[in-house]
Amino acid sequence: MPFLKDLFNRIQEEERLPVVDPDRCVHSLIEIASCSACVDVCPTQAWALDDEALLFDASVCDGCGLCLPVCPESAVSIQYEILTGDLVQGKFALCACEQTGMKHNQGVLPCVHLISLNDILNLYNQGYIQWVCATGNCSECQRGSSTALCERIQQINYALIEEGLPLIDYHETDFAQWQRIQSRAEDTHPSENLSRRAFLRGALENSVNGPSTHFKQKQPATTAIPPGKLMPNQNRTTIWPYVPQINSNLCDGCDACVNTCPHNAIRLITESENKFYKIRPEACTECGICRDVCEREAITIMKWTNLPQQTLALNTFTCLSCGNPAHSPSDNHQSLCRICVQVNHQSNLYQVMD
Repeated sequence: MPFLKDLFNRIQEEERLPVVDPDRCVHSLIEIASCSACVDVCPTQAWALDDEALLFDASVCDGCGLCLPVCPESAVSIQYEILTGDLVQGKFALCACEQTGMKHNQGVLPCVHLISLNDILNLYNQGYIQWVCATGNCSECQRGSSTALCERIQQINYALIEEGLPLIDYHETDFAQWQRIQSRAEDTHPSENLSRRAFLRGALENSVNGPSTHFKQKQPATTAIPPGKLMPNQNRTTIWPYVPQINSNLCDGCDACVNTCPHNAIRLITESENKFYKIRPEACTECGICRDVCEREAITIMKWTNLPQQTLALNTFTCLSCGNPAHSPSDNHQSLCRICVQVNHQSNLYQVMD
């Protein structure tokens, strides 16, 4: 029996290891990718990046899952569950960190900070605007510092305030209280949101439609879903998670960003005789490919902001040197295409003969 128990625990530990889809990784999409999100966030240095490849050492991985929410192309996945249910005060999501002392329990995660923007937005769109979480002492945790779950919720709330939508309520409690909330399981109907203290008191004193529903994350989607596409009220959204911006004074109209963006967050639009770049913040994952391929360093990606630049008008012209059609930003008038700007056609090639 001890052998079977050890085997079961070993299998559970192996299931906690991240599964990586190499075809989805930014480094598979472009060789000069600068993304190092998983490397930077890993507390055990299980990830490493060199000139040849992105490497993963499963022997030192502790299964914290912090690499999952930072991967812009959702190339990393692990198995975990967030418990959901109906409380007197409304629908709620329930999660706890294993640092509270419990492991292998429903709703107990290796680290609650592995919950991504997409997880929170998916649940919000289903009506889950209450979060009840139990964590250990994050400030003393050896897993280091990453964006906390409450910070991600605050970022989303910043956008929700601008839209006049209900905010997400984050309630942090100890594990004993968390377990008591989890244990109450009777049918009820939701009502208005309450303060943090009233919410927790109501959860303990009143009936709960228990967390029999599980929000599961086991395999990544077939394609990365930009968090902007999960923002509520798409037609009214003014604050976006990621917003690409093009500096018209630096841009030379090479279209490299347009041709390499995997989600068409920057598009080249032609209408009649007019051309312009269109910025689509709802499609941006902050993969950084557009920045990496831009030789002029004209692109930046802003976070949780509005869209100050929706389009960038382009001036179409015929290169005076090579005669080919070209375009560049309208306020950056050019007479030569980007190739001829770099090549001196007036230079002569001399051949030394013996």
